[in-house]
Amino acid sequence: MLDLSAVRHQINSMVADQAEGGTAAFDARVQVAVTELQRWSSNGPALQQQLDRSRTSWMVPRIVSGPLAQGCTAPTRPECLSVAATDGSQIFPDRHEISPCYLLNIGYVLLHYGTDERPLLSSRPSLYWRDDDLYPQWGGRRTAINRDMVGFRRSLLELTELAELAAASQAAGHETVALTDGTLVFWGLEGRPPDFRQASLTALVSSFDLLARRRIPIAGYISRPGSPEVINALRVGICPVEGGADCDRCPWLGQVPPCASVESVSDAVLFRQILQRGERSALFESGSHVLEEYGTHQIFFFYIHAGDEIGRVEVPRYVAEDEELLQLVHATIVDQAAKGGGYPVSLAEAHERAVVRGPEREGFYRHLEEVFVRNDVGARISRKSLRKRSVGV
Repeated sequence: MLDLSAVRHQINSMVADQAEGGTAAFDARVQVAVTELQRWSSNGPALQQQLDRSRTSWMVPRIVSGPLAQGCTAPTRPECLSVAATDGSQIFPDRHEISPCYLLNIGYVLLHYGTDERPLLSSRPSLYWRDDDLYPQWGGRRTAINRDMVGFRRSLLELTELAELAAASQAAGHETVALTDGTLVFWGLEGRPPDFRQASLTALVSSFDLLARRRIPIAGYISRPGSPEVINALRVGICPVEGGADCDRCPWLGQVPPCASVESVSDAVLFRQILQRGERSALFESGSHVLEEYGTHQIFFFYIHAGDEIGRVEVPRYVAEDEELLQLVHATIVDQAAKGGGYPVSLAEAHERAVVRGPEREGFYRHLEEVFVRNDVGARISRKSLRKRSVGV
């Protein structure tokens, strides 16, 4: 257990340090970032040329539309619209429990507006226990499944199930927007065996293909984003090196470089100073190397003032390049955030259907134990797990 009294003094010291100098220094960096964004606002192509000439040690985006320091007003949401959303949760495999199985629980939501149809609010659990589930073979080797792999499988399942749900909604005659919680950039593919990457990308691209054929927009909403991609572009713009920045040969190595004047500022903090409620930023294309394997479905993003926060919205290329679909995503997220008190209500509902809470996890393992005993199946729970379930002195 946490001894709060023991850490209280450290918390007080941390807050005091930030109040004395940290906040003022950070505010100054934010103001520099705002000034730089305004400086390049009407000249995005020139900044993009500088980005193209530069070699950086951090990820920078491609500037797609502008002006950079001006928000785009939200369009009106269509009177009749359906919003499909999914979210997921899991019970990770635990070697201390009676069986090393794991469970994925996907929450499904389909909200209808402008009609009297009842919403779909449901979830579907899937249990994985077979050898191929617990010891998958990738790259010619069998390895035990871990938390990272389970989480990746859940994220992929959220996306593929969302595509099917949205397609079914459209087939029933509804104009539909698909929303998912989190990024559309599957960072977990980096460093994976080629056959694992290929299988995952096939499922991913197939879902995007399905939605693109039907012109159903999909968007990933990231709450409280910490990405500095746009800030990184401004850092390149600040660099005075002729011919473009080259971080490997930075003349300020060992010193404070000019670009440090906006360091530690996130894109969300920057656009909090620019956007009014309901507005979105200019459009950018993500510079992630993973997207080179997405085929025609590279991921674009913009920031949006959702009310209580600045959120990051990611969309695939077919949405980014279709103004009607892009406008529909913008209108939908603003409306959903208003209905959800600052966070898209469909995603909040999907989360509620998906989440597996502590008592439910305990109930799952207790039922598993009872069934093993009832069927006289040999199993063993570790002493650590037994100890965690009992009350000690």
